Amino acid sequence: MTNLANDKDTASPDPSEMQVNNHAPVTHQQNIENFYSESRKPQDYLDAARRALAEQQWGQACQHYAEYHKREPPSPPRKMAETRTEHAFAKLHGRRPRAHLDQTQNEIYMLLAKAHELDPGSAAAAVLMAIYNEDLDHAFLREGGFSDEAQRASTNLDLEWARRIVTTIKVHESPTWQALDQRLTPGGTVPIRVLSLSDDERVEREHRMRTLFTPVPAVPVRELRLSPLYGLLPLVGGSVILWVAITLLTAYGSPLRSLLSPAPYIGITGVATVSLGGWLTFKAVFANWWHNRLFNRAMNEYREKVRIYEENLPSDAQISRWLKHDVNVIVDRALTRLGIVMEELHNTGRITDPLVIVGPADPPKTKLVRHHRVGDGYIASRYTVFVVCMADQKLGAYRTVLDSITGKREPEEQTSEYRYRDIVSVNVHTVRLDLPPDAKKTDDAEPTYAFVDAREEDTVAERFTLIVPGDRFTVTTKVSTDDGKGSRVDFSRADRALAAIRRRIAASTRPI
Repeated sequence: MTNLANDKDTASPDPSEMQVNNHAPVTHQQNIENFYSESRKPQDYLDAARRALAEQQWGQACQHYAEYHKREPPSPPRKMAETRTEHAFAKLHGRRPRAHLDQTQNEIYMLLAKAHELDPGSAAAAVLMAIYNEDLDHAFLREGGFSDEAQRASTNLDLEWARRIVTTIKVHESPTWQALDQRLTPGGTVPIRVLSLSDDERVEREHRMRTLFTPVPAVPVRELRLSPLYGLLPLVGGSVILWVAITLLTAYGSPLRSLLSPAPYIGITGVATVSLGGWLTFKAVFANWWHNRLFNRAMNEYREKVRIYEENLPSDAQISRWLKHDVNVIVDRALTRLGIVMEELHNTGRITDPLVIVGPADPPKTKLVRHHRVGDGYIASRYTVFVVCMADQKLGAYRTVLDSITGKREPEEQTSEYRYRDIVSVNVHTVRLDLPPDAKKTDDAEPTYAFVDAREEDTVAERFTLIVPGDRFTVTTKVSTDDGKGSRVDFSRADRALAAIRRRIAASTRPI
């Protein structure tokens, strides 16, 4: 590395003059008192600072800039602003502002504020100050924005400075940093985490999901057939009675005697009975024909309704894609609410995505539905989304409820942060849900879900629970019924979250 020490006499110094400090690795240790001697010119320190800055030797660059500012000669305000901007950039050490302690943040802010005071037109100072403020605004959930001054500064900034900033520090949440990134790379290099659904797709999604949670059209019920036997019996009986009456009338030769005989009355009874039997037989035959016609018409209407119903159902791929989109939106919301960025999520030295646990929300408001046209397993009308963000020293937890029909997050949400040592317990357990929604909860059973088109029995729920002093997070990860079918969310990884948290707890409680 090139520095002022190379300008000194190559003769070995007297051992009594040697001093060692702990400001840098051994390969970069220097004799501070001899190096920063009064005989050095201020420009020598500035040149050394800029060489160290170009080589990204942040610690040495900060030392050289500090010594230069102690001996800074009278200079134009523009040059004084430039050196303080460079000094502030070196103090970032290639990391975003929020990654530093408060003292370092204050020092960076004071340098940039002084630079802006000396040269209000300094684009570099304005850009770094904007990135500084936007990063801390995001960390502390303050309302910020892309100010007009930041827009002008990012447009007017020298391309070399823009490239230096974008390649050295990554502040994807900063609008000013994004503007510099887009200047260097058309379209920018920041990945779009969540692609928004179009208006047409949102309307289609809500229509299809509402159809899914609407009961299937009911199968028409055929009315009971009327048996012609009920008419044939009186018809046959009446015919027999008429035959008896005719026989009696034939047996009496005189008409007068015939009139005084019971035969006419028996005949009248026979005629009435035959008429009743004929009417009942006709009514049964006609009614059966008419009901059969109505039933066939109802069956045709039912088949048409089922066809339209199934045409309006979502596909398995659509449901998975919509739910993944909704969960990605919630994960971004969780990071914002927790004030965490992806760079802070380290797990054993690796950057890891937030751990997401998704499962049916609690009954009775949540409905479960299953249909052979949308895959195997139950789909819930509401899902609980639990996001776990594992930073180096803390665990951030965010929970909310997602309406799977509309794709909107319900207003209720909860955020918490804990140290790993404070976690009391983390587990996955199973509970029975075999009571109807209006039944009283017991110790070993809880109200079950409302099932569309079916009433299931012996339902069990698998739940993930995180317990800390004074708080408890519980998420139902899976619901199963007695027929072996269960709810499914392919991208929910409760076991992975459980293992990762347990590793962190073990590491944090390990004796030093």
